[in-house]
Amino acid sequence: MKRTLLMAGIAMLLTVSPAIAGIVIKTTITIGRKSNDCQGFGLCSISSSSSYTEGAVNSTFDVNEERGSMIICIYESDIQKVQPDKMLYFKNKGSVIFAEDISMTEEINRAIQASKPVLIKKGEYELTYRNGKFYIEIPL
Repeated sequence: MKRTLLMAGIAMLLTVSPAIAGIVIKTTITIGRKSNDCQGFGLCSISSSSSYTEGAVNSTFDVNEERGSMIICIYESDIQKVQPDKMLYFKNKGSVIFAEDISMTEEINRAIQASKPVLIKKGEYELTYRNGKFYIEIPL
């Protein structure tokens, strides 16, 4: 009985702690390089609106300045449905490469309560897959 309660408590902490750890906002993004007419890999457009935007996929941004990172979560089903040509950047990959710096919009910076504008610097970032979602962790 004690073991069951302990396991339930640990599971609850693991479920709740990410929400406590930082600010999580729902977003819609268009995958692609802004400078290349949304071709290739990058974040072509970003909106804090969770309403449907033509050609955009649902995602979340989890920002924790104390931890010093932002985690972008992108739903696999949305990529397959809305931008299936972009799956090649995700499927069976352990990292993604942003070929150009990406500045978060003022709208996003406000929503995540960033103390300074958030910038994703060009470079390679770890990509993980879990429960139908892709996660990209970006140090701030």
